[in-house]
Amino acid sequence: MARSSFSDPRRSGLRSDFFTESKSRNAKKPKRRGPAIDRPKIGRSRLRLLAYALGIVGAAALIVVVIVLATSTGGDDVDPAHKILELTAQDVDPETTAIEKNLLKEDKIDGRLAVALWRDAHQQLSGPSLKEAQLALREGRTNPPLEPLIKQLAAEFAAGKAAVFTIWVAEDESQPGNAVNLQLDGVPLGRFSIERNRYAITVVERTGQSIRLEITGASGANRGAVFRAETATSEAVTRHLHPGGNDIWQLVVK
Repeated sequence: MARSSFSDPRRSGLRSDFFTESKSRNAKKPKRRGPAIDRPKIGRSRLRLLAYALGIVGAAALIVVVIVLATSTGGDDVDPAHKILELTAQDVDPETTAIEKNLLKEDKIDGRLAVALWRDAHQQLSGPSLKEAQLALREGRTNPPLEPLIKQLAAEFAAGKAAVFTIWVAEDESQPGNAVNLQLDGVPLGRFSIERNRYAITVVERTGQSIRLEITGASGANRGAVFRAETATSEAVTRHLHPGGNDIWQLVVK
């Protein structure tokens, strides 16, 4: 039997155009895919949203802090009228004044007189004389540079132009352990605590003067020490003083 001359294209090494076309028609068409997902871009968008949200939260927190600080500072403001402490004849301590007059007559000094003479020395002496006077005052003794100052102060006591005045430290049970340091025109008066009961500070002063009283926080819990003082005709109060913080009053002697 003769073989057919028609060769099977599937068996031969050559492919007919028909076979190729049929195969392409019968092949499955690829499915269409949606748009490709850009994951890095999505990540950047989320980061931007997170940064924006954090920015809003931070701004809100900053506003709250500013409001709190403004409120606390405003509450801590003190009326300027309460920065002036007046000393009048009603505040004179007659007994202590007599004691100081007698000491001056005997060329002796104590702590109260030393503070007053120290201020006089700063105003009237300089150089080695000032240093000698300050050293003598620290040691509670007299020396030649101080003699003219002592005589001057004794004459003012005798004329009624100088006296010992009383300043009352107001009581405050809410400030246990709080204390302040006081200075009169730069001369240290000492450290004074804030206690449950009021107590007196006595100072030697001349009438007709206005003196700078500096109050510095020495210890203060919570919002700091608040120092209050009274005289017969006036009262003064500091803002809250943390250690090292200070406030200034005027001590007016009438």
